[in-house]
Amino acid sequence: GAGLQASGSPGLQQQPLTTCLFSAAFFGALGSSFLYGYNLSVVNAPALYIKAFYNKTWIERYGEPIPPETSTLLWSITVSIFAIGGLLGALSVSFFIKVVGRKGTLLLNNCFAVIAALLLSLGEMSRSFEMLIIGRIIMGVNSGISLSALPMYLGEISPKHIRGSIGQFNSILICLGVFTGQVLGLPELLGQSRWNHLFSFLAFPAMLQLCVLPFLPESPRYLLMERKDEAGAERGILHTVSNRFARCTQARL
Repeated sequence: GAGLQASGSPGLQQQPLTTCLFSAAFFGALGSSFLYGYNLSVVNAPALYIKAFYNKTWIERYGEPIPPETSTLLWSITVSIFAIGGLLGALSVSFFIKVVGRKGTLLLNNCFAVIAALLLSLGEMSRSFEMLIIGRIIMGVNSGISLSALPMYLGEISPKHIRGSIGQFNSILICLGVFTGQVLGLPELLGQSRWNHLFSFLAFPAMLQLCVLPFLPESPRYLLMERKDEAGAERGILHTVSNRFARCTQARL
């Protein structure tokens, strides 16, 4: 249609960065890339306190301190299983983006983040280090899906002349997430007894994205190529280049 062809026209290419497009890039990356970076670093600072929790739980269960080799094994699994979850998420993302779309995949992915946040933050209260391990692998699945779906979503809703700039939100929020995880993990901030609050924080960016992303448009390419919805694709393009955020929120694609 004419609306789809307009996305490559010289007049449209001169459109500045709109509020709608900025919101999609920022909140999309906040609930995806930021969480990935945060989880890369968040377990480093409280490592000694988490290992102490493992030992305390082991004593309560078996009446003796945890053997050093077992402690090392459990901690290694806790850290590395995040990458295994990322692999599972990356392998499954193609299914999700075809069934529920790019934006729908990001929204659905927030469920993994919230579930992981609950498991990780309640593990100490439940005296279960297994909950931490399961929470880490679920968070890895979340990261694997988001790192595949988010660049695709941002690339497909962005005009050509600012597509590279919009793509930078992905890497910038990853770095910001790593920094935030390191800073919040400082013992001077939360102390020894509050390390589980670091994992509770995971739910905040996910819930924020869950509240904002439904008001932003779906990928026009997905609507056109997968759902054969040319009218919806045209509306998606018009809303991403509109300077009125109120019109963007009416897309609901």
